[in-house]
Amino acid sequence: MIAFVKKHNHSKLAFTLIEMIIVLIIIGILLMATVYMSWKQIQKVKNKTVKEAILSEMQSRYSRNLWSSSFWWMYNSMEIIFSWGDDKISFKYKTDDGSTSRENIFRNNFEIKYITTNYSGNSSDGPLDAINLSYNPYNIKCKIWDDETKFNTAFIIRINNNKNYCFEINKNNCRLLEMSENKCEKFIYDAGITD
Repeated sequence: MIAFVKKHNHSKLAFTLIEMIIVLIIIGILLMATVYMSWKQIQKVKNKTVKEAILSEMQSRYSRNLWSSSFWWMYNSMEIIFSWGDDKISFKYKTDDGSTSRENIFRNNFEIKYITTNYSGNSSDGPLDAINLSYNPYNIKCKIWDDETKFNTAFIIRINNNKNYCFEINKNNCRLLEMSENKCEKFIYDAGITD
């Protein structure tokens, strides 16, 4: 009788093949979920990095224009060009006679998806192909134009081909600022951006 009980208890300590397969499937599902969540986090960090690079580049150019002495070449105005569908922001430094003394291009993993002027949060003048900003040295004001002078320019920029961010340039401070999430969602909806 004792031998039967010992033999019976010993055989119950081992796992069956089905139990081991179930455990492996559960571990595999947990690993896939962890990898997927890590990939989503990596994408969020990449998007945020590009967005911050755009804001930083624009702030740097704006600040250097105010100080003007931080450039080693002379210019009369700095022109910033945003064009719909472009993957770049162009910076042109013009001399007194209107010729370009220097041109820089800022590129990163983004595309300009939509541009409008006179944006108030409720309405706009519709989409534009391009917008130019003109800054004069030592001056916080800028001139914003497409065909005629307009203000409160707004942009939708798609980053890493998977996330839209909204930016605006207000006539009062002429700096590129990120829109709030709610305002951005409304702007994207109003612009008809679906992809």
